[in-house]
Amino acid sequence: MNKPLHGNFSCGPCAKRAGWQVPSMRLVGRSHRSADGMQLIQNVINLQKKILKLPQDYLLGIVSASSTGAMEALLWSLLGANGVDVIAHCVFSNHWARDVVDELKISDVRIFKEKFPKMADTSGVNFDRDCVFCLSSTTSGVAFKNTDWIATGRKGLTICDAASAAFVMDLDWTKLDAVAFSWQKGLGGEAGFGTIVLSPKAVERLETYKPQRGIPRIFRIADNKKINKAIFEGFTINTPSMICVEDFYEALQWADANGGMDFLVKKTAENYEVIENWISGQSDFKFLVDEKYRARHIACFDIVSEKYQALSEDEKWKFLKKIVAICEQEKVGFDFLGHIWTKPHLRVWCGPTVEKEDLQKFLPWLEYAYHKVM
Repeated sequence: MNKPLHGNFSCGPCAKRAGWQVPSMRLVGRSHRSADGMQLIQNVINLQKKILKLPQDYLLGIVSASSTGAMEALLWSLLGANGVDVIAHCVFSNHWARDVVDELKISDVRIFKEKFPKMADTSGVNFDRDCVFCLSSTTSGVAFKNTDWIATGRKGLTICDAASAAFVMDLDWTKLDAVAFSWQKGLGGEAGFGTIVLSPKAVERLETYKPQRGIPRIFRIADNKKINKAIFEGFTINTPSMICVEDFYEALQWADANGGMDFLVKKTAENYEVIENWISGQSDFKFLVDEKYRARHIACFDIVSEKYQALSEDEKWKFLKKIVAICEQEKVGFDFLGHIWTKPHLRVWCGPTVEKEDLQKFLPWLEYAYHKVM
């Protein structure tokens, strides 16, 4: 069997684009506060806004600690003025639910919970309240296909973890008030950095409401009802790696030169089609997630056989680890074991930095590894 040229299918950090090279080192040893450093960061801000088709009155800024830091900055800075509804159906949405209740100690919280790998029911969400949710989950492979379920004339804020949705799904910004995502997912950037996006409505909250709690400086996007506008003009709260900034800028340039979001969404759809065709043509694996809420950029698999299904959870993990080990030994696929805080499964990232030819070559090897273990 032919082997893929690039067998990196991790759900984060995700694969580098085909043709990736070590990024420019022109700002190594230079300050991020220098004119050149500030210009590069501003370029990254501007190009993200262009590719994501962000409305002109929305703000976009760069923060530390990947999508986790970005999301925490939003939660700590925005919540408390209203009651909060949290949609909790995956590892990270459960993290946000816990933070809202236990760390921020919001008194009026409703949690709409569902177990892995299903999507929580959103029909009872009250959009006069603030709503916290994950648009797509790399930990379970579920995703909202759209945001039609979000009210247009809402009084509350929608605070969205779009970590694995940005740059792979078209986002309806009219439904999103505060959004967090990382660089390491859709465009295969380096870990440790994230982006926050604020609607005018979210900015208004920051300028009219001061939370009754201390906010760590790393999350402080407003101070005494005054938004830190410098964050959205290239002045980061703390020191970023300029190599990582340069790398993400080059990924953004690649996306922009090839057609922006239309290109990224089309490439993701083509990759998913490869997975879908493979699933329908064999009988050993099946999709873990129902079609209604199945992500098109994260393919999570379960194994059909009764022998496998009869195993304990620990035994299933051991079985799956053997499959991964064979693929890694053959150098055909890496890092596609399911998230350790979920139930046993395999997951393959098929976002726009993955080549469909690599998927087509990898999947027969996955079957080979399965039969070798079985």
